[in-house]
Amino acid sequence: MIKFINKTVFVISALIFLCAVCTEASGVKYIFVFIGDGMSAASESAASRFLYGQDNKLVWHSFPVRTFVTTWSLSSYKGEYKKDNFDADKGYDISAAGDKPYPYLFSPQAEKYFEKSEATDSAAAGSAISTGQKFFNGSVCLNNNNPVKNIIDIIKENGGFNTALVTTTLFYHATPASFSSHNKSRDNYRQIAEEILSKTKPELIFGSNDFFYLREFSQDNGYYLADSSDIGKPRVFDDTADKKIFINLNNYSVPAVRNEWNEPDFIYEENNIKFKDMILLSAGLLLDKKKKFFIMAEQSQIDSANHENNYVKMLASVFELNEGVKALVTLINSGKTDMNWNNTLVIVTADHATGFLRFDKILGRGQLPKKNIILGKNILKRNESISYKTTKHTNELVGCYAAGADSELFYKYIGKLYKNKNIINNTDIFNVLRETVSNK
Repeated sequence: MIKFINKTVFVISALIFLCAVCTEASGVKYIFVFIGDGMSAASESAASRFLYGQDNKLVWHSFPVRTFVTTWSLSSYKGEYKKDNFDADKGYDISAAGDKPYPYLFSPQAEKYFEKSEATDSAAAGSAISTGQKFFNGSVCLNNNNPVKNIIDIIKENGGFNTALVTTTLFYHATPASFSSHNKSRDNYRQIAEEILSKTKPELIFGSNDFFYLREFSQDNGYYLADSSDIGKPRVFDDTADKKIFINLNNYSVPAVRNEWNEPDFIYEENNIKFKDMILLSAGLLLDKKKKFFIMAEQSQIDSANHENNYVKMLASVFELNEGVKALVTLINSGKTDMNWNNTLVIVTADHATGFLRFDKILGRGQLPKKNIILGKNILKRNESISYKTTKHTNELVGCYAAGADSELFYKYIGKLYKNKNIINNTDIFNVLRETVSNK
């Protein structure tokens, strides 16, 4: 099976990132939390092999902090749950499921466990990351009808940071909603959207919208409105440094995948925006405001691809996330902005795994399953190379990676949930964020 990079590589990776800037630390000013929705460890492995011919070659695989994350929700938990005194094995049974996800570890016992174990949904998982508490599936930062403060709520109370939601799906969908609203059901889209625009009011919202009335509603609540298809036109964002901005995402789709002569290639629709462009534009607009900021950025199509058992779409979606994180890392290293590794924290994780993807054969760089239809719609469920076992979520561990200022805070939680194991709870991501935004 695949070997997990050891601590020596962690140290080398840390030096690579931190040598870019050698000034004294001045506290965290910029925070990026990337979420690959539904991105299993197998999804990462598949994309890394397709792009580079090897595992652990995506940009975040070189981050100094690398750990695994439990994602279970209260809907998954076996027994009565008490926040400050719970049995982690009742959410994720490490003796049955293992201390590493597939493809780092494979066992028939673990496979049977995942087939039977109930999994979280995006609302409960996102809410756990943003609040430090566990929730029942479907709930958005709401326990027993009581709203629970999420990280953006805390940032607003403390002051000092601007905030942003960036997503390749609806801005009121489960994951962005879990960082910016409180509701008994993730499906109450109108209520969630109105809360985000009128109460939470992040400085920047970049996502799609299916409700036309929200355009005027956003403007009534002080937002400057633009469509992503207008980006690049003259003066679109002139004089917005002192305004809240809502960018309606109306020209995004993941690229088509091509593999001529086993060379990975991606073809974008003309005039479509890329995820990396969304990241760089968002960072630039917030830097223009001359204030610290927090960005939650989600690549959503990884999840929908795995729900569809669409291997090729999944590869394109993970590629998009990789390109977005890579563009940010390049910008930080360039010295062209105020961001550096002493004042910027970058976290990449997944909210849960989707699809139960397994490999029947190792594919190399640029290789796709032989029975795959490259052009047009492709739904690939099983062939000689790969297989999906479900169209649903699974209770597998997912990855979490961090680099930059305060990333060492993760070491306080690694091995705490399961002694001496490279595992944290998804609620520990919140613990790191809370401590970071409180260190003003």
